Amino acid sequence: MDNPDSSKKLLELNSLIEFSQLINSNLELEFILGNILLSIMGRMLITKGMVLIKTNSDRTKDCYKISSAKGIPATEINKNIDCNFPGEPVFKIEDINEPHPVLKENNFSIFFKIYFNKKLLGILCLGKKPGSRYLEKNEIIFIETLLNISSTTIENSLKFTEIKNLNKQLNEKITKLNSLFELGKVFNSNFQSIEETIKLLRYTLLGNYGIKDLIIFSKYRADAFYILSKNTSIEIPQEYLICLNELKTRILLEPEHKNNFLKFLFKKDFQLVIPVTSQRNEITSIACLGKKLNNTDYSDADIEFLESIINLSVLSVENSILLKESIEKQALENELNIAREIQLELLPNSIPEIKGYQVSAVNKPAMHVGGDYFDVLKLTDSQFALVIADVTGKGTPASLLMANVQSAVHSFLKFFEDEHFNLIDVTQKINEVIYSNTSSEKFITFFWGILDIIDGSFNYVNAGHNQPLLFRNNEIIYLEEGGLMIGIMESGFSYQSGKINFISGDVLVMYTDGVIEQNDSDQLEFGEERLISTVTNSINESTNFLLNSILNSVENFGYGMKQFDDQTLIILKKY
Repeated sequence: MDNPDSSKKLLELNSLIEFSQLINSNLELEFILGNILLSIMGRMLITKGMVLIKTNSDRTKDCYKISSAKGIPATEINKNIDCNFPGEPVFKIEDINEPHPVLKENNFSIFFKIYFNKKLLGILCLGKKPGSRYLEKNEIIFIETLLNISSTTIENSLKFTEIKNLNKQLNEKITKLNSLFELGKVFNSNFQSIEETIKLLRYTLLGNYGIKDLIIFSKYRADAFYILSKNTSIEIPQEYLICLNELKTRILLEPEHKNNFLKFLFKKDFQLVIPVTSQRNEITSIACLGKKLNNTDYSDADIEFLESIINLSVLSVENSILLKESIEKQALENELNIAREIQLELLPNSIPEIKGYQVSAVNKPAMHVGGDYFDVLKLTDSQFALVIADVTGKGTPASLLMANVQSAVHSFLKFFEDEHFNLIDVTQKINEVIYSNTSSEKFITFFWGILDIIDGSFNYVNAGHNQPLLFRNNEIIYLEEGGLMIGIMESGFSYQSGKINFISGDVLVMYTDGVIEQNDSDQLEFGEERLISTVTNSINESTNFLLNSILNSVENFGYGMKQFDDQTLIILKKY
């Protein structure tokens, strides 16, 4: 007759073998844990069972996840619980110092630790048997054996799940990288259009995350933040823009913020704020994103990807601004080059030879075009006009007024041989022409004279210009006779004329104030005294030599400093 105990053990062994084959047929954790509970609860006639899988041990209390359960509310599954369990492999509810409420509320009474190579995988929680009886010794041994058989499969399943999750995350990152790559290509192909870039960003946020509301603030090339783009109906109070300067890092919005603007955004259902930092580590833009349409929270992976998209988009926008500025600057450069060429045509291409004299002249504008004007004109075989003028300001407006002066001078000098031509009267007429064609704040310093080489006389009128310097032996004579600058008043005043007679060795230097007002690094001016000294040191040289000496002295004096004003010189020397 067979031994009943032997038959029972053989039955248990067969049961364990079948169980082992069953759980090893599938690596899904839910399948494995579910069969563990069914096998144990069915054999022991227990109505409640639960398996906790350990998730970490980095906190005061170990953290577990309810990974499978039978006989308790389904809402409890996948919840995390914190609890410190005793060190014994098998223990009762009474052995736990602070049982978690879910353990007490569901009347779990006995617990089995699940180990794999001394590594704690989780806890099997069981209710009492019918009649509130505890498990017998042989039943505890059976459960421990079944758990030992299951531990390898559970470990493999956890590793399999971990690898599967890692692969999923890797695939998601690859997909996001591909998306960023494709977006980068599209952004770069559309970077000429800011509107297209912003539109593409909106579509990307809506299509990938269901984000509808978006505001982008920028202070790129500006002193304060302004709204670059707004895809929401809410109005932004102007006083809140100053609060943007306080934002330094990304922020997930919460009900309580010290920053008033963040409080405002939270009330308007915005959830995420992402600053964009430039290469110089300055925040140039701030993107504010609303909630997802499915109302799920932003994950770390979401935020990481969104930061990349926002940075890519803002960089594209800034590149678009740079390109637009570059195109506009190039167009302006082209226009200024044309204006410069036109202005050069207004200045003399060559200086006429004057018998018995040397004459040299130069115009060096501070910008592409300037407001200085000079001329040396042959009137008759023995008479020549020398003109120098300086329009207030510089650049294009000054150059236009300079053209008016040149036109007026040339027009009136056509009547030079008329017996009624008078230098004083013509100066007054030029003043009237300029006054009637310019605004009240524009005026011109003007000097001109008529040289007669037969008697060496030089009749001149100085209309408020820097007094030309006549170097004669060791004496300096200032040519100061004249009157007001032209363009200030139409009438009610008169001009005076002056006259000198050149003798051999005389040098006349006419200049605009840009020559003597050039600053050095200490903000000191070159000044008239340095001009006189430069000419005196080379008084016996040619006019070309003198001209270059003055220009070099001024340039060396202002080394490293920007030329502030136009510089014009005429030098006349009698043999």
